Amino acid sequence: MNEKRNLMVERLKEIFDTDDITDKHTSFYHFGGWKQSKRKQEFIKRAKQIAESRGIPIYLRDREDIGVPLGQRFYEPLYISSTDTLCERDDLQLINNSAIQQMGDDIKRSVIMGLDLAHRILRERLGKEVTPETINHYMEVVNHTVPGGVVAQEHMAEVNPELTKDSYAKILTGDGELKDSLDQRFVIDVDRLFPEESAGRINDEIGSKIFQVTRVPTLAVRIADGGIVHRWASQQTVLAFIAAYSVGGGAPLADFAFAGKHAQVITLGNTTWPRRARAPNEFGGIPYGYIGDICQADRVSDSLTYIMESIALGGILYDLIWWGGYMGGGVGPVNGTASIYTNEVLDEFCRYMDEWIQHKYGGYATVKPDANIIKEISQESVCHVLDEYDNYPVLLEEHWGGGIRLNVISTVASVATGLATGNSLASLLAGHYVYSHLVKEAMGRNAWGGGDAVDLVSVPDLVSTFPDGALVPELRGPNIFSSMVAHSAFPIGGITASHVARGHPWILSPIVKAAFSDPNLIFDFRYVRKEIAKGAKREFHFAGDRDILKPGGSG
Repeated sequence: MNEKRNLMVERLKEIFDTDDITDKHTSFYHFGGWKQSKRKQEFIKRAKQIAESRGIPIYLRDREDIGVPLGQRFYEPLYISSTDTLCERDDLQLINNSAIQQMGDDIKRSVIMGLDLAHRILRERLGKEVTPETINHYMEVVNHTVPGGVVAQEHMAEVNPELTKDSYAKILTGDGELKDSLDQRFVIDVDRLFPEESAGRINDEIGSKIFQVTRVPTLAVRIADGGIVHRWASQQTVLAFIAAYSVGGGAPLADFAFAGKHAQVITLGNTTWPRRARAPNEFGGIPYGYIGDICQADRVSDSLTYIMESIALGGILYDLIWWGGYMGGGVGPVNGTASIYTNEVLDEFCRYMDEWIQHKYGGYATVKPDANIIKEISQESVCHVLDEYDNYPVLLEEHWGGGIRLNVISTVASVATGLATGNSLASLLAGHYVYSHLVKEAMGRNAWGGGDAVDLVSVPDLVSTFPDGALVPELRGPNIFSSMVAHSAFPIGGITASHVARGHPWILSPIVKAAFSDPNLIFDFRYVRKEIAKGAKREFHFAGDRDILKPGGSG
């Protein structure tokens, strides 16, 4: 490989304040404990104020008799990859980072419904004319009702629009003539938002169908859950149809409700299985393939950056929020997830394998995905990453957990296999092979304490007939019995890389891909890591704020 700037090495030298990151000797117990963390000092100061005002202690970090004292290790800060933002780990905790919260909210509060059935009911059953003009009027009405405005004005309580100003509805269609005749305030314009070739393929796939993309208020999903989304959207949409087209109640109302809640609705997540039961549109039910569709980095960046952004998006969504928050108990484990989007580490490893593939096979999707190819790519990935851990002890210090290292190694192998073969199943097999055999069995470098759990990854897991286990990789997700515990980066990376290798403009759905290109979303899915960096610096402008309801508020 050509000698060039290695961002990972530069970041590690700066963070650990050394010119020689190959040094295998260090001294311990002189780092200053919690005092080395400015954020923890801030927390302690604030905690003392809270304890004094409420009369109950909170956050006793400065007490040596509580927990294991910090100080045996260097509490290193982290650069968020692709940015110049240096932050503490506390800033990437999901409760502390408003951008991470809004990322989840913007996904969870989105629902897509087809309008063709409703228009057919209007035309054929009710004798109403549907034209671009009537659609424009309907869109005005629905943008009144969705944020909480009523159409039956007398005696009906309404919502303060300041609380729901992030809520709206737009139109999505592949019909260029119809698109041009609609009020552009209500149109998600694929032609303007995507590169020309991608836009053409997305428009062709959507065709003349008309979809309404609805964003219910962030506050609604925080008060309730993802299950409220399609109900909220349906209820407010039915009211908008009644008002816009002067339709009475009774049977037509029921037909609109059926169309809006069931017949032509695209929710992003399925209901999760009973032991981990959650409503539709919650993160555990979102399939892996939708992550690359929700991520919009391919519109503005190169292929490898798009893969890295998708991995960050999916890793945070599944591992930090779903497994750590919902399943684990609310706070979310930062370290394992942060390893895939900080200090340029995963970027550099995948860049090496990208160049290796170009040199070895001559390009993307050029080799047949057989067992020998999967083994060859996986072995190169593992050897390279483990060599880097051996060469740079400070990198090993940063990725101190065995599960963290396995997450990184398996992700590199999955991405590389996906790029080389263009086959998502091969990429998933590579991740399982690395995780369960090469690292654990062949090299004796086990993962965390649960490394032998019966539902951890394994090659037999790949062909499991447990719920969701027999689906193609794009349709799988954490909503399975044989789960990957808390390591979802490698399936997302491999699946996204496989479609990148074949030049696909979407992974599972062109409709979902187009829906999340909407520039009115609070979270910018083109720049996942940059948005998280804004949250770490407390510069992210989030939605769902209730300040207007506080004493002295202007509401």
